[in-house]
Amino acid sequence: MDFKAMGATASKSDSASRNTVLGRVLQDDTDFVCYQCALLDQTEQYAFDAVLNNLDYARRMAGAETVNMHLTMGMKGGRAEIATVAPYQEKRNKKKNPELAYRVTRLREMLANHKSSRFIPIVNISQEADDSLRQMQYARIQTHGLQSSVMRSGDKDLWFAEGLHMEDSGRFYTVDGYGWTEYREVGNVKPKLIGQGTSWFWHQLVMGDTADNIPGLPEISGRLLNRYVPTKTYNPRRKASACGEAKAVAMLKGVKSDNEAAMRVMEAYQETYGMIGAVEMLVEQAFLLWIRKTNKLTEVITFLRESGLNVTFSKDQITRLKAYGEKVKEQAKLS
Repeated sequence: MDFKAMGATASKSDSASRNTVLGRVLQDDTDFVCYQCALLDQTEQYAFDAVLNNLDYARRMAGAETVNMHLTMGMKGGRAEIATVAPYQEKRNKKKNPELAYRVTRLREMLANHKSSRFIPIVNISQEADDSLRQMQYARIQTHGLQSSVMRSGDKDLWFAEGLHMEDSGRFYTVDGYGWTEYREVGNVKPKLIGQGTSWFWHQLVMGDTADNIPGLPEISGRLLNRYVPTKTYNPRRKASACGEAKAVAMLKGVKSDNEAAMRVMEAYQETYGMIGAVEMLVEQAFLLWIRKTNKLTEVITFLRESGLNVTFSKDQITRLKAYGEKVKEQAKLS
């Protein structure tokens, strides 16, 4: 898709725009846009212009005055340090497509140094763009109200972030509270699992996130399979089997609150890891999946406790997060 041409066309068409809302900001996942507009068959400058045209097109669709361009240019908010079951984001190895990786890096660098009255770079050195997206959306809602901030991201991890969201089509939707997760027809060969609100977070805790190499719960016990995915004939010796989308949906079917979801998910982790190991494994996966709305590393623990789970970081996890904290301090010295 030629975003440079699309932006030029959009500038001539009122149909692509909403009326501008005074003070509204588009919180944009510009990491995602850099991949979309890398355009390896074009020059670096052409790709950069394509990114800016894409952002301005989105700004007009959102009815926003300005765009916060959220960029990841450093550490991952402690996720790489705390991951023990599988290396965080290992599948995004730069060696697989070094040309694409270099182009995206260059676009991020160019955007980080491109500041105007319309486009403001939000450069993340110690955390991911996902985190700053939610943090700035949440903070703006608190000070200026729901209509003041709109989030645009192609990353499903942000489906549980509160506030107004905008799809690439320009459609708005509002996320608030527990929400829902279900299969829907979206034009694919088969229905796609989508969700909104913290319901999506609980589903990810079970099924994981393959894009970020987060395994979630590796299997569901035979006892719970009999409860959530029953067969025609009850099998008391039914064996455990691997989790996935369908089993996550079955396990959380009918759930309407974080407290109910928490109880079901923790029970499943206990069946797999035992009473002691379950807490550490659930906390690890939750930390990896949780997008923070503040800069507190303990925020996910607070959420889990509010949902009824008496959990905390293990000694090993505390040590790992301290190591991350030291890296942040060293980076600050270099900045």
